[in-house]
Amino acid sequence: MKFIHTADIHLGASPDRDLPWGEARRLAVYKTFEGILNTAREEKTDLLLIAGDLFHRPPVLREVRELAALFSRIPDTQVVLTAGNHDHLYPGCAMLSLPLGENVHLLDSQALSSVTFPSLKTVVHGFSYHQPGHPAPFPASVTAPKDGMHHILMLHGGDEQHLPLSFDALASSGFDYIALGHIHQPRLFERCPMAYCGSPEPMDRTDTGRRGYIKGSIDDSGVDFRFIPSASGEYRQVTITVNPASTSAQITDLLREKLDHSEKYFYRIILAGERGPDIRFDPEIISMAGQISDITDRTVPSFDIDRLLEEHSHDLISHYIRKLSGGTETEKKALFYGLAALLDPEG
Repeated sequence: MKFIHTADIHLGASPDRDLPWGEARRLAVYKTFEGILNTAREEKTDLLLIAGDLFHRPPVLREVRELAALFSRIPDTQVVLTAGNHDHLYPGCAMLSLPLGENVHLLDSQALSSVTFPSLKTVVHGFSYHQPGHPAPFPASVTAPKDGMHHILMLHGGDEQHLPLSFDALASSGFDYIALGHIHQPRLFERCPMAYCGSPEPMDRTDTGRRGYIKGSIDDSGVDFRFIPSASGEYRQVTITVNPASTSAQITDLLREKLDHSEKYFYRIILAGERGPDIRFDPEIISMAGQISDITDRTVPSFDIDRLLEEHSHDLISHYIRKLSGGTETEKKALFYGLAALLDPEG
């Protein structure tokens, strides 16, 4: 039995909507999901598992109609999906109002329920969110039945407010495969057949690294699964260490040489090190170096401490320096930032 495991597609999301490539990122979310469906059809995948947050918010009727049309392209693939915290169900919602297709199975109960596929010798278990949060942990006592069927568990969560999980308990639960959603970073567990597939596309600039889905198979000899990259775009984080002589223009030139300027890559820039006391880096100038989504300045001003102690031996500045110099890293940062404020002529 061949399966695809995906989650956190977030149809309707507009990553980086405030940036020049925002519209392309919005369309990429849809196109990448469409690509997963095409793969299911071309490879005659038996089962498509969608472990929550197919939509970025509860969909409206027209969006559900579009979804049903997409699923109609893969009539030979059985689709099992659950609602997550972003696209949770509620009385009268569109997901419960329109049929999604004979091959589509929404596990819409708040309690653990299942759907059985006798021809695949497989049972899929899961439940849907009916509110944005789910602070109650998943019961550690849940185990797979021993009835000769292949049992798959679908769960959406893993943090304090969204279905806290005991991975130790899940590892010993006996399910043939555990399909997890909610965490956007892919993670394949070594101890047992369990995985966070991650989001097929990065949803925002914090989603650095590769994104994709899981492709696998189950038979009487066991389960095999692997991560498949799918994203058309990738956020990368680059740290630039500056010195007191660095300027915005110099950083821009350095980034132009350092960055891969393919349209696929978007960059988060971290500025570290010590800058000149009178330097303020201009993010608009630095952003000219490429597809830069955001810039975080973690630099601290460089001061000649001995000179400042001599020049300000009888005022607040010398007292401030003596109080914080030679302390922890946090105290050192407080010293640098405090001196920058005390010595700034613009206040």
